[in-house]
Amino acid sequence: MRLPAHLAMLGDAERSLALTHRAVTSEHAADADVVLACARFARQCDERAQAVDAFAAERYPLKGETFNPLVAPDFGRAEGDSIGLLRDLAALHQFATRVQVTWEHVEQAGHGLHDRGLIALASRGFGDLDVQVKWVKHRMKNEAAQALIATG
Repeated sequence: MRLPAHLAMLGDAERSLALTHRAVTSEHAADADVVLACARFARQCDERAQAVDAFAAERYPLKGETFNPLVAPDFGRAEGDSIGLLRDLAALHQFATRVQVTWEHVEQAGHGLHDRGLIALASRGFGDLDVQVKWVKHRMKNEAAQALIATG
């Protein structure tokens, strides 16, 4: 069964997503709404990582299997202007969506195993992350107009 490795990958991905949110907050400290939302989202990612790690340790412990981690986008070369924020939000959106799809895979495994606890965990994880993905997409749309038609 590959589920234990997939759960380990998911916990790792949630921790990486938390770090990604924190990178966006530090790169764009002048954008208060971005800082507040991404800081809150980072805490939520940490909580989901802890939840999946605890669940996996109890029900599906990793026994020597390995996993290929989802690789978070690289931040640190961003421009501190609107186009830099737009670029970082797009990278954040892409990575968050990949993590969200991973939650969906885990939920489907839960259905296959008839594991109500796994289904509930994955459904909550997917739903919580859906709020983040929608916020990032909305913020990206707002930023695109400023970034792409601004002069200078």
